[in-house]
Amino acid sequence: MKPLDRFNLDIGRVAFLTDDAYTAEAFFLESDRKVGKTNVFSLHAQRYECPVDLRQQTIQVRFDHRHRYRVIVYYAGKRMGEASTLDPVQNARTRRKISEPRT
Repeated sequence: MKPLDRFNLDIGRVAFLTDDAYTAEAFFLESDRKVGKTNVFSLHAQRYECPVDLRQQTIQVRFDHRHRYRVIVYYAGKRMGEASTLDPVQNARTRRKISEPRT
């Protein structure tokens, strides 16, 4: 049997991805990173700032190996948003509350 004929026999059971803003992320590379005290992590010698306060946490970052300018941050299985390239001046001016350790 030809592969195409076999595929067509089971076409009703095949689940196709929807074409939305997050479809491309299914094919991104993933890496675990530790976020520092200033809410910054590094990836491939580039420093990024987390989209939300995740200081002292281990996060998962997803990125396209061809276009490393887009880095998506996940924490505890939830998508937190895109990380931004670190602006050291703005990061130094940001006031942070001392928070309780997360469990």
